[in-house]
Amino acid sequence: MALSVKNLNFFYGSNQALFDINLTAEAGDILVLLGPSGAGKSTLIRTLNLLEVPKSGLLDIANSRFDLSENTDPKKIRELRQNVGMVFQQYNLWPHFTVMENLIEAPMKILGLDENGAKTQALELLTRLRLKEHAERFPLQLSGGQQQRVAIARALMMKPQVLLFDEPTAALDPEITAQIVSIIQELQQTGIIQVIVTHEVSVARKVATKVIYMEQGRIIESGDADCFEQPKTEQFKQYLSHSE
Repeated sequence: MALSVKNLNFFYGSNQALFDINLTAEAGDILVLLGPSGAGKSTLIRTLNLLEVPKSGLLDIANSRFDLSENTDPKKIRELRQNVGMVFQQYNLWPHFTVMENLIEAPMKILGLDENGAKTQALELLTRLRLKEHAERFPLQLSGGQQQRVAIARALMMKPQVLLFDEPTAALDPEITAQIVSIIQELQQTGIIQVIVTHEVSVARKVATKVIYMEQGRIIESGDADCFEQPKTEQFKQYLSHSE
């Protein structure tokens, strides 16, 4: 199980937003994308499950391979999204579904699980994420931190090989942030690859096995977690000094 991106270029109309992106991750890696606003982090993470389709490059992820200079087969994209989960900053839960219904809908429709099997798996996850007593509530009856944990549980119900997080701790208080961090660390033990966009260097330091620092659509620095102590580029060094 691995993730590889080679020479990926992405355009919004005629404006190029990502330039020759190359990155790799192995099973159990937590790859953190850092950089100032507008660096292209969220665009990059959305290309990894083809919510944004790049103009060129090679994407090898969760046993799916795409040559992005060719037309991508919608069936292949659907398969990719079964194996690459995404947890959005806005949670994107269905407001008219209970927590339980949010969790079992996709596995029943897409993976063909029966309702009892889906509910059993959902209860296990909700128990693990300390949400069991909220199973029959609606998203709007939950706090932001609880909604974020439901969104993680919903993604995990599809048993993804790769899990993408876009700002998973934005606007959460320190206690809830610590809970999300511990969930991410726990997931690492399962061998799942996690890719995380964050502005919070303190969160990145706690979880990252690999770091990518971006500015203006380009990767400026990449490496393992040692980058935090010994940044190789002046840009990343400056970013860290302003973020601490």
